[in-house]
Amino acid sequence: MTQLLLVEDHVLVRQSIRAFLEGEGFDVIGEAGTGGEAVSLAADLHPELVIMDVHLPEMSGIEATRRIRQHDPSIHVIALTAYNEKIYQRALTEAGADAFVLKTAEFSELLTVINRVLAMRKPPRYFSDAPDRAGATNPLTERELEVVECAARGWTNKQIGTNLGISDRTVQVHLQAIYTKLNVTSRSEAVRRALVLGLITQSDGGL
Repeated sequence: MTQLLLVEDHVLVRQSIRAFLEGEGFDVIGEAGTGGEAVSLAADLHPELVIMDVHLPEMSGIEATRRIRQHDPSIHVIALTAYNEKIYQRALTEAGADAFVLKTAEFSELLTVINRVLAMRKPPRYFSDAPDRAGATNPLTERELEVVECAARGWTNKQIGTNLGISDRTVQVHLQAIYTKLNVTSRSEAVRRALVLGLITQSDGGL
């Protein structure tokens, strides 16, 4: 059973990815929320693979990848990023990442990349070509962002409407638009996807 270290600063996102990976038979032997924690845990736990978020507090995932690979070149690293610009590909390649997966990709795409990296059916530095399904870094309007931020606090439609000065029905219309743009079917999925994409930050209110 492949042993993985999962590095992601958003707890909801990390829990979702862990549940998926464990459901696919992987052994998640550790979790980290910062780059520094990732470097320390990789040295202590010696995982076969690290799933590394690029944007982390304290130390970036790129720098954490560089340090992990310098300490133990046998550890594979797959980076998760919301951005597809060439500059990130170059930085990740130079840091020693084996691959990256866009955060707009489905879990099935992540699984495909993991299997290719582990089986080496693709050469090192394989990059996911999954399309950005949202069609942009930020697919939501300013109002839709406000709605999903309120939803992340666990507010009802009525509470959201009162806070934003709109009707419950208008809130629901915005939620349906959000579901469509983020390719999800529920409020909790919308919040998780918005967190993954970096459109909102972790809320103290929870779901």
